[in-house]
Amino acid sequence: MGVEAHATNERVTGRTWTVRLDPVGRGRADVRVSCSRPACAAQVLPSAAVGRTAAVEHLKAHLRAGPAPRPSAYCACRAEECHTHIRPAGPRERPAPWRCGGAVVLAVVTDREGRWWQVMECCSRCAAAHPTARIAATAPAPDRAAPAEAFRPATAP
Repeated sequence: MGVEAHATNERVTGRTWTVRLDPVGRGRADVRVSCSRPACAAQVLPSAAVGRTAAVEHLKAHLRAGPAPRPSAYCACRAEECHTHIRPAGPRERPAPWRCGGAVVLAVVTDREGRWWQVMECCSRCAAAHPTARIAATAPAPDRAAPAEAFRPATAP
């Protein structure tokens, strides 16, 4: 009976990163494009329109260069307890429990003003709950082990 040396069944937390567009100073038209990824340096650009274009191109470059979503990842929303898209309960309501489900996807969520873009490795159900989310990539289905021959009943000759 052999065991694979590096086989694990552990799941990892979904990745998330944000690209932001912020004003540089008061009364100035300059904007700063920043990314939460550690290797990315902030850029200062002359206008919001140029900044938005640069931010979107920066995000697209990350999506092209980065790895696909991992089928073994936990939903990033689950790690944050789904605060980003669950509506708060009213005074006489109980909050409905949320259950993650579906394939793991890379979803791009943005604000309506076009000031930030967040990429999340989350389940397709949480991505569908975000009104501004767009799916960039879907993880392949996890491999399911076929029943082993040893577990089938032996037939008499």
